[in-house]
Amino acid sequence: MENILDKATQWLTTTFDAATQKEVNELIADNSNDLLDRFYKDMEFGTGGMRGLMGAGTNRINKYT
Repeated sequence: MENILDKATQWLTTTFDAATQKEVNELIADNSNDLLDRFYKDMEFGTGGMRGLMGAGTNRINKYT
């Protein structure tokens, strides 16, 4: 879980907009499985393009992935 927390904490920097930072902060505070699901891997790009859920995190579709 430490690696997941490290990845999530990177999303709290000024590189990311305030709404994204707030969303990630709430995920960290809740310490839920949702945090793990959003940051355990990077979103993959396949032959059909990107497919997945939208939201903050490396395993979600957003303006940073």
